[in-house]
Amino acid sequence: MGAKAKETDECKLWYSSFKRAANRVDILVKKDLVEQVVEGKHESDRIMSIKLAVGLGIFNVISVYAPQIGLDENIKRLFL
Repeated sequence: MGAKAKETDECKLWYSSFKRAANRVDILVKKDLVEQVVEGKHESDRIMSIKLAVGLGIFNVISVYAPQIGLDENIKRLFL
């Protein structure tokens, strides 16, 4: 369990490695920005974030996969 990454010539993909692919979250970063990624967090199978230091600014990129319509209300409340 946790986060994994794959690289190509043009980008790097961070993704959740949980077995239930239906809830997987991903973050895709262009290769020229990969070195600006200063932090990555994998909160759960539904929430992942990275922090980019670009110039004088810090940018937080968050990927979230919210529970779908039709799921139990308790699951939705737990997520929120």
